[in-house]
Amino acid sequence: MFVFLQQIINGLAQGGIYSLIAIGWTTVFGIVGVINWTHGEVYMLGAYVGYFVTTFLHLPLIPALLVSMLAGMVIAVLVDEVGYRPLRKRGVLAATGFITALGLSTILRYSASAAFTVNPRAYPELIEQELLTLFKVGDSAITISSLHLIILIGTFVIMVALELFMKRTLTGKAMLAASQDMQTLGLMGVNAELLIKITFAISGALGAAAGFFIGLLYAIDPIMGALAGLKGWSCAILGGIGSIAGSLVGGILLGIAESLTAGFISTGYKDAIGFAIMIFILLIKPSGLMGYKFEEKV
Repeated sequence: MFVFLQQIINGLAQGGIYSLIAIGWTTVFGIVGVINWTHGEVYMLGAYVGYFVTTFLHLPLIPALLVSMLAGMVIAVLVDEVGYRPLRKRGVLAATGFITALGLSTILRYSASAAFTVNPRAYPELIEQELLTLFKVGDSAITISSLHLIILIGTFVIMVALELFMKRTLTGKAMLAASQDMQTLGLMGVNAELLIKITFAISGALGAAAGFFIGLLYAIDPIMGALAGLKGWSCAILGGIGSIAGSLVGGILLGIAESLTAGFISTGYKDAIGFAIMIFILLIKPSGLMGYKFEEKV
């Protein structure tokens, strides 16, 4: 039982990171109606920005995280401006957006490989790592590392801030309305293009934050965004496309499932379990655990 609970604790931080990626995915898809495959590359570039500002500028944890998120916002908005906005103006985004997204993703990935080389890089130690005991009975104890705890707290703070922004601000409420009917919102005088830019900026900030957090745990490389992007999408599908709360739940469940798989079966199956769960959920409940049916945007 202690081993089981320990694996769940171990999976929470990874699950929180997946949740950030998934929310970035579902936010863009729910409002703009495009599967933004460049999100994995924004995640990767955010991780590299964090590496450079901590290694060469020696920024501490929180300022480095904020710089990474700001860089992710800029990158995501540029991706929209260069790749998606011209298609929206021509009215062909729904038809060609997927191929465009794949093309932009490939360009960003291999440009990063050329610029940063394929050699993995590790962040400097930003905080002193130690094991914290959560629960102990006799010689058995459930622990969490200080690094995992900081990542959990950071993820929670970012998600609370996002929830407050969406529910308490006019812009956030407009984004929620846009996820239902962007055209009607435009007829009511809302600047749809500005709303889309804000959507991409928020998505980029979430992706870069996830990349920064993963860089605290593991070495980073230019192709790390490919698998992470797919996992983020599987979390969004698992929780329900269009549901921020569902993406949060889907990410946590995937992180725990991977940890349990690695601990009790084999680490070789860890990356496959998320896609197996996604296929299973699609077979029994296509809208996801907390999702809702939506109409395709045109």
